[in-house]
Amino acid sequence: MNAPNPLSRLRQSRRISLMVFALSLLALVATAVWFISARSALADAYGLLGNARQAHSEAQVREQEARLKVEQARSARDLLIAARAQGLQPSGWGERLIGLQQTQLNREDTAALLGALGRSRDRVTGTDAFEVSVTHPEEGLFDVPEARNRIPAPLSVTVRGSVMFRTAGTDAGMPAADAASATAFNGATP
Repeated sequence: MNAPNPLSRLRQSRRISLMVFALSLLALVATAVWFISARSALADAYGLLGNARQAHSEAQVREQEARLKVEQARSARDLLIAARAQGLQPSGWGERLIGLQQTQLNREDTAALLGALGRSRDRVTGTDAFEVSVTHPEEGLFDVPEARNRIPAPLSVTVRGSVMFRTAGTDAGMPAADAASATAFNGATP
């Protein structure tokens, strides 16, 4: 009778071992599934964090652009107020383009042209290109040859840009509406 007892113990021990092994294996599989899903969730979280950081930086850039636009609008408004205070309404000014490309002019006409390009209360000149040069190698730009020897060679003039000038209907200190009524009073039409 002693024999069945160790054998039954061995069988019972084997069952317990198999059950422990099966439970351990089941716990290991459950842990592996949980680990894989947690790792996937962590990768998704990192992806969402990256997207959120990118959206945050883009929002900061848009905010900076909006602040710059607001500052530009304020600056433009202040400039417009200052221009109106000095009688510089856009409707009271005209613009003409200048386009002389290596035009040869005598010295008197060149001096008159350069004088006309000067800035005054009623005229503002903006040039993109400006050049005055001699056409004869023996003459200087600022040294006028004596008229006894020969007639001075013309100067080569290049001027490209625009001239802003007050229109005939506006006075320097008078708003455009007052200038229009003044010209209508004088018998002219604005």
